[in-house]
Order: sequence, then C-alpha cells, then structure tokens
Amino acid sequence: MPYPCTCGGTLKKSQCAVEFFGIDFGLRECEICTSCGSEYLSQETMKEIEEEVKAKRIFGLERNVKVSKSGNSLVIRIPKEIAEFMNLKKDGLLRLFPVESRRLEIEVLGD
Repeated sequence: MPYPCTCGGTLKKSQCAVEFFGIDFGLRECEICTSCGSEYLSQETMKEIEEEVKAKRIFGLERNVKVSKSGNSLVIRIPKEIAEFMNLKKDGLLRLFPVESRRLEIEVLGD
C-alpha cells in the first residue's frame, strides 16, 4: 500500500537507475514520489549496493580537496588513496572535461 512522502505526495514502487562514483549499479527496486519525484531505496537495496562498493574497493575514497594556483593555472591535488586505487603515477596522462557547470570528469589515459 502506498504511503506519503515528506512532501505530501504518494510513494509508488518502481525501478531506479543507481550510480555511485560514476559506476552504474543498474536498475534497482525503489519507490518514487508521484509529486516531487524523489527516489527512495530500501535498506536491503542500500546494503547490497554498499557491499558491491566495498568489493570494488571504492568505499570511503571520496575526499574534499582545495583548489590551489600555480602560475596561470589552477591545481588540484589527488589524495594518495585515490591515486593508488586508480594506479596513477607521476607524469601519467589524464583527460579532463566538464560534464556540467559544477561537475568535472577525469579520465585516466595511461602513463
């Protein structure tokens, strides 16, 4: 039986696309608010995704970093744990491209 969302809308069972750190975890059962569109995953589904994230060794790698300046360029530092996970080495080649005005993607091209 549907129950109310915090906005007052009704939650209905559906399928949601789940993505974490740019990794697609596929469609998962969820509930979507018919009024505001908010998506809610069950505790069981969240636990499954958490286990998959841990198995891929990306759990806890998120970091906030500051932007610095070097000459005319802006610089971000990649934390050691992320560099090790991604097998980044000094002088390795990366590709940067903006996805949105507040989102930047980095692709590892090689050494």
